[in-house]
Amino acid sequence: MAFYIRKFSEISTNDINIVGGKGANLGVLKSININVPDGFCVTTLAYKEFIKPAEKKIYALAENIDINHLENLRKTAQHIRDVLAENPLPQEITDQIIKAWENLDSDASYAVRSSATAEDLPQASFAGQQDTYLNIIGQSNLLQAVKDCFISLYTDRAVLYRIQNNFNHADVALSVVVQKMLMSESAGIMFTADPISGKRNIVTIDASFGLGEALVSGLVSADLYKVDKQNKQIVSKDIADKKIAIIPVKEGGVETIELDAQRHQQTLSDEIILKLAQLGQQIEAHYKKPQDIEWAIEKGALYITQSRPITSLFPIPNSGVSQPQDNKNIFLSIGHMQVMTDAMPPLSLSMFSAFLPFQMYTAGGRLYANINPILKYSFIRKKFLKGIQIADHLISLALTQWLNTHTNFKNKSHLPIIKTLKFALPFMGQVVNRLFWRKYKNIPHDMNQYTDKYIANFNTTLASKTIQQDKIKYIVEQANSLLDKTVIWKPELMASMLAISLNSMFSKKWATKGDLEALSRGLEGNVNTEMNLAIGDLADVARLSKPLTKHILRDDLQLEEKLKHCTEFEGGENFLEAWDNFLHLYGARANSEIDIYCPRWHEDQTSLMQIIMGILVSAKKGVHQTHYKQLINDHTIATTRIINAVDQGFFGKLRKVSVKRLIYVIDHLAPLRDHHKFLMVKFMRVSKVHLLETAEHLKIQKKIDNNEDIWFLSLSEIIELLDADKPKFTAKIIERRQAFEHYQKLIPPRLIMSTGEIINAHFESSLSPKGALIGSPISAGIVEGVAKVMTDPRQDTLYKGEILVTPFTDPGWTPLFLNASGLVTEVGGLMTHGSVIAREYGLPAVVGVIDATKKIKTGQRIRVNGDAGYVEILSDKRDETS
Repeated sequence: MAFYIRKFSEISTNDINIVGGKGANLGVLKSININVPDGFCVTTLAYKEFIKPAEKKIYALAENIDINHLENLRKTAQHIRDVLAENPLPQEITDQIIKAWENLDSDASYAVRSSATAEDLPQASFAGQQDTYLNIIGQSNLLQAVKDCFISLYTDRAVLYRIQNNFNHADVALSVVVQKMLMSESAGIMFTADPISGKRNIVTIDASFGLGEALVSGLVSADLYKVDKQNKQIVSKDIADKKIAIIPVKEGGVETIELDAQRHQQTLSDEIILKLAQLGQQIEAHYKKPQDIEWAIEKGALYITQSRPITSLFPIPNSGVSQPQDNKNIFLSIGHMQVMTDAMPPLSLSMFSAFLPFQMYTAGGRLYANINPILKYSFIRKKFLKGIQIADHLISLALTQWLNTHTNFKNKSHLPIIKTLKFALPFMGQVVNRLFWRKYKNIPHDMNQYTDKYIANFNTTLASKTIQQDKIKYIVEQANSLLDKTVIWKPELMASMLAISLNSMFSKKWATKGDLEALSRGLEGNVNTEMNLAIGDLADVARLSKPLTKHILRDDLQLEEKLKHCTEFEGGENFLEAWDNFLHLYGARANSEIDIYCPRWHEDQTSLMQIIMGILVSAKKGVHQTHYKQLINDHTIATTRIINAVDQGFFGKLRKVSVKRLIYVIDHLAPLRDHHKFLMVKFMRVSKVHLLETAEHLKIQKKIDNNEDIWFLSLSEIIELLDADKPKFTAKIIERRQAFEHYQKLIPPRLIMSTGEIINAHFESSLSPKGALIGSPISAGIVEGVAKVMTDPRQDTLYKGEILVTPFTDPGWTPLFLNASGLVTEVGGLMTHGSVIAREYGLPAVVGVIDATKKIKTGQRIRVNGDAGYVEILSDKRDETS
């Protein structure tokens, strides 16, 4: 006989597949002596037996649901529920439910709740997706409530949630929790960490009169209490206007009543608030992670009715070696500095960490750096806060505001002079030499040759190694020293940045803002500019043949088919030759290219073809070269005007000589700004070939199940796994794969403390139009146009004149700027990739616009004010003439 019933006392944490997430958690709470209302679970075996007659039919219906058409979703889900409603509960299941109910208390009332096997997991919370029935009295009502819970696995919201979270319908089953109903005087929710600020040392409690279901469902207002875990004190109380309460009815069911005298009263006494917070800490300590807890009070007794992980909290950065214990550690997002905030799998994190010469911390699939050592000394702190604006204005603003309100955090330590000078003087000597004395010929060309030679040697050495373990060790060794390899142009980069700053300081009194900005445009030798020109040339090769152009613009062909059939058209062979030449030069580039996991262009040319199509549709032949020549001309004219303009006054001659030298340095050294990154992505291209080769080797040895598993191991773990005596990492890989899927949905904070507190910037918006989206102005000008929201260039095309709205851009996005008329990003600073390219192309741009891709929709007409730093949404209707 199958066992369709489990008492709470018979349930452990390993029984999630039998009693679902909610049921398993109740069993765990019971086992650690938490006061839980008694009850039992109708197991998933019963659910599977119940749906068996209609199983094939409902899964077939579910697989054909299109979530992009909500009417289709609604009708299909209702059809599935109708099919299941025709099924009776099997007699054996009915008998076992009745027996368990009679053994517990057949005269009591019960709460009957759904408990899915994919519910209350660390990476997904299905809470509220299935149905709950309260104050159920009597045998027939109980059996009907159980059946209705089974059917509720196919509510519209549950079906949609599973599809959105990539859960197969057939892989999710449902248990039903039958629990004695509490006639609670008050109830609510407790978070053992503050879900808004992220602080792990704060317990937040929502409380209202009556049943907790009303609060969970958002039907009633609740008091909000906050308790500091460390000093066990209430830090704030917000008493709500509690107009109604939901209470159980004697005959069964519930009703809503209006509150009068209690309406403005504090729901819980201070004593109960502290007692509840202490209980929350006890539960959190058992689970070892912050919890979302439902509680209720009946006749003065405190009960816990559910506990699940808080899935919305961003994890606290952890090095994987040692977690900082000091509550005052502040962590900076490396992703925001690199304008790439997507989650990365463990191997990508490991690879990028290997490039960086300082300790890295991981959190939510992102990399963070502990900036306390930088903030320790007042001189470095000031320079850092000023310099960080170049990379991300919001980081600088948020950190400045936070430090101004936390003056006790500032350390007045002074730099150790001798130690600092010993480090700084040699390097600064090289910078000064580059800035004022060294002569230059074609240094970008020299750097290109150096990069090509280094990569060729790296590739040859790797190919010569026959042992996989030696290959990975060599990759790690070279990655660790790669930035040192770029030391030959580190002083040049610093000199170019100083030249720009000093020239602005010397010239701004006499030169116009437009001329100063023109100096940063039309620079020759920059690798990204050359790539942009090359992609424009590639489009022009296709444009020489109208039949070929028409073929490339077809929407009904996949990339492989387009390329395969190019030779059937006039000019096709020339286009393919140009295509291959482009990939030879730039195939290492990619969207989100600091993530080695992301396909390089030589692996997947989809986004490259989308860019070509966009150019062919909306740009004229040679417009990119014409534009670039105009930038060079503007640069030349601005140079002449600035040099002549500063030749005024007593120090005019000296100032003229200085400015002339600084512009000379800018012309020769500023184009180097992207060479080190280009070296890194070329390094990753070569490394990836051998990492994938290693994956195949490990799969053959049966140490991983499939090639993709390698992305969920670190470089050091791969070396360890290559050791013949080491076991598989199967469980760890599965866990990390699930975590990665969850991390992709989290929004990474720019700054997060070791307490979990997220440090955000607060904008002064009084000077901007009402309703405008505030950001940082990084490229002057004002433009109106149609918005194009893009998160992946492989999935969409930007047409000429559209305003690009995106979370971030990196060099892989550069060709899109050929068609853009303006730029809006959620991440960025004065000198980040998109900002530099926007200025180079003369595009008005605003960066650091929080949630820009959510608040702005494709097709809306918007105005980008690159002078003042805001974006206005003008109309929801697309301008048909644009």
